[in-house]
Amino acid sequence: MSLRKIPAALHLHVRIAYANAWEALIGTHTSEALQFVCEFASRAPVLRALDLYFEVVAVPEAMQEVVRIRCLTSLELESLPALTPLPMLRGWQLLRVDRFLEQQQYRRRYQEKTLQLARMVGARAAEAVIATHVENTIGFCGLLRGVLPVEQATDHYLREFSLSSSAAQMVWQRVQARVAGEELTAQYFDPPPPVLESDEADPQPEVEPEPAALTSGYPDAGDGLDEEAIRTRSPYPD
Repeated sequence: MSLRKIPAALHLHVRIAYANAWEALIGTHTSEALQFVCEFASRAPVLRALDLYFEVVAVPEAMQEVVRIRCLTSLELESLPALTPLPMLRGWQLLRVDRFLEQQQYRRRYQEKTLQLARMVGARAAEAVIATHVENTIGFCGLLRGVLPVEQATDHYLREFSLSSSAAQMVWQRVQARVAGEELTAQYFDPPPPVLESDEADPQPEVEPEPAALTSGYPDAGDGLDEEAIRTRSPYPD
């Protein structure tokens, strides 16, 4: 169990949360397996039905034996319906090839139907397991509130229980949907952002005066000249 991003003060609480989540999953699988065995009692023996449950439902290997034991100890054999007998060939029928082929085809169709029904019931059990994972994840996110965001806490849980990509996506999406309203409400209780002080106005650079246009190509050429006299002076003196 990775606790690298979790404060040391919460390590024990996190381990307890994982233990409770494991027990909740065992309880869900036991309940679903027990119902599965009862529903398939007329089509398969008890032990075969249990094996079939583990074939159509993803149960961690470390959990299978515990689920098997709890299911068998909770089973009431007297309440189970009788196993439906399959047709058997007797006497001279054993010598007829057509009857033998007909029997084999019936058995094959019967087994295919049993497997088809098992997958349907297994899908129902998988939904119950997903719902248990969602509840476990929400409790785990609540435990780590303020320490890890919801997304990181959810990913931490999913990695710890090694869910398949499809199951993990279902759990992740349902957790997000469940906590969306709470997260939207919580944003109104967040402290306001700090007020930024306005910076002092930067001093404006002094504008340099533009250089005066030269009045003549020679310095001081225009000093003391009378423009009116220049315009009225005749080029030929009297």
